Amino acid sequence: GQWCTRVPLICFGTVEWHLSDRCLRQFGREQCIPLEVPDSQRAFHGRDGRQGTRDWTTKLANFIAIWENRQSQDIVTPNQVGRMGYHDPYLDRYWQTSVRYMTPEGEADGVLADGIERIKDMTTGRTELGNEDVSFIR
Repeated sequence: GQWCTRVPLICFGTVEWHLSDRCLRQFGREQCIPLEVPDSQRAFHGRDGRQGTRDWTTKLANFIAIWENRQSQDIVTPNQVGRMGYHDPYLDRYWQTSVRYMTPEGEADGVLADGIERIKDMTTGRTELGNEDVSFIR
């Protein structure tokens, strides 16, 4: 469907990107790591086209070409089955690039949850331990 296409939306001199790869989970799809936000040539952003006659087809030719080839811009991922894993590549990236806690209480809860998850990883062999002995945790 068109909802899963990553294309520029064009209205006169304004170009806004439809970045569906950032919200695939809402549609029951497996979330991939989103691509970088494309350059929308900020000079066009916020213009409404009433500032005189312009040939937008020439000025926005590169964006129009992407739009006309939109079928090749579909984001294809499998359906999401179950919950996303704690160490899913998308979540690992998300935790590295996002503000995780808005309040001190949220941070305390998050740090506790992260610690419990780390202990679980250590005891199930999902984390490299080196010479650490975790038998006492088991």
